[in-house]
Amino acid sequence: MRDATAIRPSNPPPTPSPSRIIRAYKRGWPRRAVLALMRYKLRTGMHRIYGQGFPRLRDEMAARPQPGVLMMANHSSWWDFFMAAFTFETLGLDGYGMTEHSNLRKFGFFRRIGAYSVDRTDPISVREAIDYTSELLGQPRTAVFFFPQGKIVCNDVRPLEFQGGLRLILQKVGRLRVVPTAFRYDFWQDERPEAFVRLGEVVEVDRAQRATVLDDLRDRLTAELDMLKVDTLTQDPSRFELLLQGGESVHDWWDRTRRRYLAGWNPG
Repeated sequence: MRDATAIRPSNPPPTPSPSRIIRAYKRGWPRRAVLALMRYKLRTGMHRIYGQGFPRLRDEMAARPQPGVLMMANHSSWWDFFMAAFTFETLGLDGYGMTEHSNLRKFGFFRRIGAYSVDRTDPISVREAIDYTSELLGQPRTAVFFFPQGKIVCNDVRPLEFQGGLRLILQKVGRLRVVPTAFRYDFWQDERPEAFVRLGEVVEVDRAQRATVLDDLRDRLTAELDMLKVDTLTQDPSRFELLLQGGESVHDWWDRTRRRYLAGWNPG
């Protein structure tokens, strides 16, 4: 009888290749801690956060929870990913966002609020990220933030320059619901900036439009950015929905203290 320990398979199964992306990990108590950190940073870093278009998207997702939506946004600040996560929480959506692989290796806690990575220099990583994005968009009440510029660019630079990732996603999923999303940060009357999020109307695009989709969506996002700029320059809060009140500013503190002093002062 042959020794069983000597028997070896002639064609052993190949060893699976390690993943070339870092996936989101939205489980466990650290997620709550990162969300609390995010809200703390937004409260202390911003005077207020204002929104436009939130009721419309809430209604859209209630009526058609599946498939998910791709929230195509400009990228003008480090704050954008915190603002994206805040937008998801405000809308009550299961949110995700693609970021550079090197950034997520350094700031791994972003995984807890839906970040996943792509290495644009690695074709395998790009393919895996596109597959993962497609998987996410197939789930109900899911939104994926996508920054087609691929890098931080000053808010008013025109024309917007898009990389080709949108075409790859569309080629994979066949049909997309896209929300042009404009971020802006402006100083009004306080020492801290006001932050703004404008959600455009949902646009449906399919694979047959891939030759022109970048130009069309670039025009739509540019229009949302320009309309948001017009509204912010008025410094009129009535044009927006107040989403978050930040901590008290020096201006607010002084005004409150002065009113209390004058109310309590009685010269007799």
